[in-house]
Amino acid sequence: MKFVPPALLFALVFSTSSYAEASLAARRDKALEQIKSCLQRNDVSSRQCSSLNKNVETLVEVYEKGDKSVLPTLFQFTYLTDFYDDALLADPKGFLSALALLSKEGRQSVALGVAGGTFGLHSKKEFDVLRALLASVQESSSSEETAQQCLHALESNNASFFVDYFPPHTFTSRSATFQIHWYSRDMYALGEKPIWQTLANGETTYRLTLLSAFSGPRVITLSIMPNGTGSLTIKSLNNDRLVFLIDEQTSVSTERVIAFRALIDKAQYWRMPAEIPDRGMDGADWILEGLQSGTYHVAIRWCPDNHPHSEQEAAFAKAASMLFEFAGHKLK
Repeated sequence: MKFVPPALLFALVFSTSSYAEASLAARRDKALEQIKSCLQRNDVSSRQCSSLNKNVETLVEVYEKGDKSVLPTLFQFTYLTDFYDDALLADPKGFLSALALLSKEGRQSVALGVAGGTFGLHSKKEFDVLRALLASVQESSSSEETAQQCLHALESNNASFFVDYFPPHTFTSRSATFQIHWYSRDMYALGEKPIWQTLANGETTYRLTLLSAFSGPRVITLSIMPNGTGSLTIKSLNNDRLVFLIDEQTSVSTERVIAFRALIDKAQYWRMPAEIPDRGMDGADWILEGLQSGTYHVAIRWCPDNHPHSEQEAAFAKAASMLFEFAGHKLK
């Protein structure tokens, strides 16, 4: 074996390392330049955007090898949910400090990415780790406000991990996990709490939650008092689920309560199955929950006002629509 002097060996290692760093830096600069050009064009079919995914992957590689300067650019690609979570866990201070420099809207977009995007996080374990980290940021920290924004998005988007809005086995279809995630997310954003575990207090409660493909979630709750009158609250959020568009309360006369209950009886609501197979691609899910004398029931229907399958289904839709009339709002 030929002897290599230590000084020469060190020079070779240093030279190789320097070349690798220079090569990575050159790839980084090229990726940044092409990403900037693509974003300026705002046309994914353009030549400038043909290597966008590859360039983003390059910046992720660069970041993971220690170059944190590319993080602001990566914040523009909010589908990088797994990367965001890994980066936050690996360097909480650096990640939150860089995030704090974005606009409020920009921070919210990244916070939703941290929260797993449209479908939420993969597991409760992952949720618990991220939640504990964000909650541990001290009030005295310059990153506390940003951490709280991320924490709120994390909890809202993954409410099904810590709030049980429905009894076990309510949903049995192949999309059950997605339904629970979706329904829980929007009900939590509306500030709602589970009612199926509520102790009987002499009141009867009906809660209608409308989750639309084209507008923010809405909820109406009718509480019927022992004397036959009712109290009704209505709330709705904007599409981003951040701003309340409606948050009102009104009283309901005995006559109106009787009319509502007549439709509930006609619909045979308390014997309706929780779900039926009929669903469409868009439209809205209507979730009507009832709590009476300690008995809970829920029925979910897709666009029942447009697609009733029976007199009972039509009465269900009319009863639900009547709640909007009581609140003084039209059901669009």
